[in-house]
Amino acid sequence: MKNGFKNIMASFFAHRLTQQVKELYSSTLILNFAIAMVTIFEPVFVYLLFIDKYGLGKTLQLVLFFYLGVYVIYFLIVPLGAKFAKKFGFEHSIAISTIFTALFYVSLFASSYNIYFIFVSIIAYAIWKMFYWPAYHSNFAYFAAKGEQGRQISNLLVLESIVFIAGPLLGGLILEFSNFSVLFFLASILMILSNIPMLITREQFKPADFSYFGAYARLFKKENIRRMISLIGFGEELIVMTIWPIFIYVVVKDFLGLGVLTSVSIFVTTLIFLYIGRVTDKGDGKWLLKFGVVLYFFSWLLRLVTRSILGVFLVDSYSRISKQLVAIPMTAITYKNAQDTSITKTILFFEMSLVLGKIIAIVLAIILLQFFTPGWNAVFILAAAMSLLYLLF
Repeated sequence: MKNGFKNIMASFFAHRLTQQVKELYSSTLILNFAIAMVTIFEPVFVYLLFIDKYGLGKTLQLVLFFYLGVYVIYFLIVPLGAKFAKKFGFEHSIAISTIFTALFYVSLFASSYNIYFIFVSIIAYAIWKMFYWPAYHSNFAYFAAKGEQGRQISNLLVLESIVFIAGPLLGGLILEFSNFSVLFFLASILMILSNIPMLITREQFKPADFSYFGAYARLFKKENIRRMISLIGFGEELIVMTIWPIFIYVVVKDFLGLGVLTSVSIFVTTLIFLYIGRVTDKGDGKWLLKFGVVLYFFSWLLRLVTRSILGVFLVDSYSRISKQLVAIPMTAITYKNAQDTSITKTILFFEMSLVLGKIIAIVLAIILLQFFTPGWNAVFILAAAMSLLYLLF
């Protein structure tokens, strides 16, 4: 009986972690702890920057224009990130990205003194993404053990959840007793330190060239259109990352409350990730993905009637669980396809489609906010509609 329980528990965890994946785990956890301290507060900072510091109107639209600048630049330069990673290595690319992460937060805070620094922060943010995401996904896909992709992803998510529980709480406490300059400075230092685990051992790779224009040609090939449209569904993620934190802040009305609510919500959902990863590895993951899409769609509809702190907490928890029912199988399938074909090409197609979806979501949200005030429900309905595109994956 005891051994049976141990075997069941063991089946939820990956057992064939390569040294490279272990290093990526360690680096990612340090980096994500830093990100967790600031990410929920980042769009709120931009929102308050425009409304309090500079007294500008139509603040939600301005926040969206900020992220539109980031993602348009990112879409144009992301193949260069893949090109760099192929030539100089995944880990070197990730390491360089942290420099631009720090620059982003420094310039973002500096924009509270001079609005023109906001443009520096937009460029730094895009370059950070260019160096980080193609290299991160390629590194994971290349070294992930076949048959364990789902569990390796879900296990990392569980570990990330631990830091994402502590991160927002610590970030909220810092803002409660100090200010954004301290928060951004500490986060920047941690981001630089996240390079240490990866750089302990020498990265083994074969330098190779990568076509910039070929990446865009693949994106719009006839046989890839359906997959691209399904990944455009990630546009809803932009609403989660920007509009939803601002909405929570408006409901909760203080930084510490925002941090606590986010931390508790993540804690409630963490253990379920293990089960999702195991189920993904047992089959092709597509049935789980489709089931998750339906549940996730309703999480957006629930936001239409949520205006209390308890309601926000319940919807946020439900949304996190249902989103991972989509994201874990989708990412695992993408990694499997990458291992069977071309890792960099597959990963870049995934990332470019995702970014295109976010650009589309921003543009549509800006248009909707011209007609609806304050526009929360209009944007939530847009996100719900975009989430249904995942069904085409």
